[in-house]
Amino acid sequence: MTAKAVTAPRVITLNFHGIGEPGRELEPGEERFWITPENFHRILDVALAHRRYVEFTFDDGNESDHSIGLPALLERRAHARFFIITDRIDTPGSLSSAQILELAQAGMGLGTHGASHRPWTELARIGELRCELLTSTGALQQIVGRPTRHAAFPQGMYDRAVLSELRAHDFLRVYSVDEGWARAGSWMRTRYSVIRTDTAESIRRLLDSPNTTAGRWPLRPIKQAVKRWR
Repeated sequence: MTAKAVTAPRVITLNFHGIGEPGRELEPGEERFWITPENFHRILDVALAHRRYVEFTFDDGNESDHSIGLPALLERRAHARFFIITDRIDTPGSLSSAQILELAQAGMGLGTHGASHRPWTELARIGELRCELLTSTGALQQIVGRPTRHAAFPQGMYDRAVLSELRAHDFLRVYSVDEGWARAGSWMRTRYSVIRTDTAESIRRLLDSPNTTAGRWPLRPIKQAVKRWR
């Protein structure tokens, strides 16, 4: 009898940014990634009720991660990973050191989103990526007392040099925003960034159609390959 091949489960990662009213000046174009608290709660409920495997991440380290995101997750006994821009820690509108520690103590995961939020492709070209990674992960380790081994590309940008540097630093997993589904065991995990025009219904449709990569993201595999090898 021939053994059946075991197919690795697929996962979709929903990525949030800001919830509610920003407490800081936004970067150009960033406002489209901010959603209302009501919509956040509805999307979270739809995702958690779905039969497929869904995970959650938060980018940038906005204060709403703690004030809105954390209570909602704890109420639903859900887990998320928070990718933090460390130069913003303890500044208005962003997470404080105490709030980051509380996230960790509540069982949430942490990761680096860089120190400065400058694209890592740019920093790799000028030889500053290693310093950026050490600075950001060091800041988080100082707060929570343990190493940070997950990373999310600032502005979603990466290339072969960036991936090589991240592997050299022994990151367990890195995250893009290339959208679509990923194998659960993949070292690089794609994510879908929730934007202000998304609704619970649009997210439900996304989760109901695991094969939409071929239609919704037809060029994603090509773009990923180009990024990895350029």
